[in-house]
Amino acid sequence: MFLIPETPRWYVSRNREERARKALQWLRGRKADVEPELKGISKSHQEAERHASKSAMLDLLKKSNLKPLLISLGLMFFQQLSGINAVIFYTVQIFQSAGSTIDEKLCTIIVGVVNFIATFIATILIDRLGRKILLYISDVAMIITLMTLGTFFYMKNNGDDVSHIGWLPLAAFVVFVVGFSLGFGPIPWLMMGEILPGKIRGSAASVATAFNWSCTFVVTKTFADITASIGNHGAFWMFGSICVIGLMFVIVYVPETQGKSLEDIERKMMGRVRRMSSVANIKPLSFNM
Repeated sequence: MFLIPETPRWYVSRNREERARKALQWLRGRKADVEPELKGISKSHQEAERHASKSAMLDLLKKSNLKPLLISLGLMFFQQLSGINAVIFYTVQIFQSAGSTIDEKLCTIIVGVVNFIATFIATILIDRLGRKILLYISDVAMIITLMTLGTFFYMKNNGDDVSHIGWLPLAAFVVFVVGFSLGFGPIPWLMMGEILPGKIRGSAASVATAFNWSCTFVVTKTFADITASIGNHGAFWMFGSICVIGLMFVIVYVPETQGKSLEDIERKMMGRVRRMSSVANIKPLSFNM
């Protein structure tokens, strides 16, 4: 950590432009022309300062800031309501309930290793495929596997013979974890740093992180009660249904940020609000002759 410089935006916010230039040069390479990017950062900071209020919490409620904040909160919500932490924390119990032909402790190890490997694969694919494509893939994979797991447990609870597909829970868990790790695992955290405006990024990120951990607590705390109430099949179908809603949310509201600078993203998201407010202020033309 001692070798890593502060971010260029932090230096610009402290009027230390030369240090910001050196930080950019360190990040982009010695031969890179960092002046255009530095000018963009400075311009973005000046605009943020001009529109900022004295209260960081009041800034969060501004129309121009509310949309990116709500998108971040939405991504965090659907990340945790996919049931990922319930799956991770209750893996052994779930495999015991499934009566899997494979040892439940071995299954837990396999799921953990797959999660670890898939996260590294995601770092390679995020900038190649784009954020939204990976979120689509992630969501579809989770929907299919959660619905499959729900159907498996429903058949088992109804007394159907599922011994010939005893491998299915492990296969579904592996695909579910891979799907989550490729998209909804890392991307909500990544996009939080991309779409939140610079002036509120710190306070908004704190709110989004607290919201994420609150959702984690609720899901893990209530999972046992949910399964006791509606069964394992009902719990997995519920998580799968939430993932369907999450897919609609991504399609409609989440922007693609691949290949765009933070300044471009902020300008585009805030620009829409300004244009709409400008339209609202247009007075109707008079047709009196």
